[in-house]
Amino acid sequence: MLIKQLYRVLLLALLGLASCTDDDGVGTVQRVDLLDFEFPQGNDPWDREIEQIAKDWGMYIIYKNVDSTHLNRMWTTPIYNDPIYVCTTPSNEEIQIYLDLVKEWLLGGMDKNKEEDRRSLPYYLYLVNDFNDGNPRSQTYQKNHIQFKKDGLDYWSLSFTSDELEAGLTSEQIHGVACTFSYPGLKTRFETGDYEVAPGFAGMSDYETKIGRRYISFEQWKEENPYLPEYFYAENILIDLCDKDPDNAYKRRGFASQLGEDFKPITNLNGRQTYGAPTWMPWITRLFENEWGSIVYDENPGPVAGTVEERVRLDFLNMIRVAMTYPEEEVREMYPVDAEDPLDQVGNRIINDKYDLVVEYMRTTYGINLQRYAEILDE
Repeated sequence: MLIKQLYRVLLLALLGLASCTDDDGVGTVQRVDLLDFEFPQGNDPWDREIEQIAKDWGMYIIYKNVDSTHLNRMWTTPIYNDPIYVCTTPSNEEIQIYLDLVKEWLLGGMDKNKEEDRRSLPYYLYLVNDFNDGNPRSQTYQKNHIQFKKDGLDYWSLSFTSDELEAGLTSEQIHGVACTFSYPGLKTRFETGDYEVAPGFAGMSDYETKIGRRYISFEQWKEENPYLPEYFYAENILIDLCDKDPDNAYKRRGFASQLGEDFKPITNLNGRQTYGAPTWMPWITRLFENEWGSIVYDENPGPVAGTVEERVRLDFLNMIRVAMTYPEEEVREMYPVDAEDPLDQVGNRIINDKYDLVVEYMRTTYGINLQRYAEILDE
């Protein structure tokens, strides 16, 4: 393994990878410092804070002298057209912006006395500007700025572009960082059993009966497809059964639209339209029968959670993401309890009740104010 790493470092050096300097072009690496940073990296007040974080948490925040050999370390040897990550160094003013975000939104929700919290952190956290692909042979060369990277061999990185920092971070950017930092730790605690789902939550919805991904009445279908024969709707041609059940459409069953772990709505998964329906729940399926047998056709891209307990936990986590993303007023508007259709009223009331329970339970039981994340967007 050591020989592989040596070969990799030599390869990167031969490719002429760039150091994180004010010039983000690909230059010649003069020296390869593998796991050999000077620490602390200065004598300014923020360096003393960073040193204390290392003592308390075992995480070393690095913002100087990060070069491409650090950003591209991996267990396998890269090929010529793989991304080669490069960056630039933040200014003194910019490093303080980064550090404030780390202290408030990453460490602020953790307990330094809990070993599992310390273990969840990386060995290195790189705070750098303009993190992107600097390999001209790569398909993603300088196309996508990488704001947050958590799959490094021994590091995470947080990065903004120099232009973003100069203009001032927006509330959307700060919200994205806050959620990205805080949510994974919350999820892990539920998965390990350190945190538990609120009592009474599991009884608020039916987690066994199959759901529909939406409901389209015949009138709505006809309006959307004016040139199709009417019998198509009756015979399920170009429309699926999971779109025709008025009682079991997922929102009417009390399930909120799904948000991904990037806190963005999930409307399409693996090339299939989901319309926000939870794919961890079983969907209504269609049975095809012919002379050779029968086939069950399922629109759900999955995977479906195998147990009710797991489905309850996934629903609870989605409601956490909802509370972290949308201000309370917006949640009430998205799921109005005075909706025109009685079935919509029932489902929206359940969603509102779930939201209230999750917000209050997390605040009183674990001291976590989920709504303060959504409030960032109002600032």
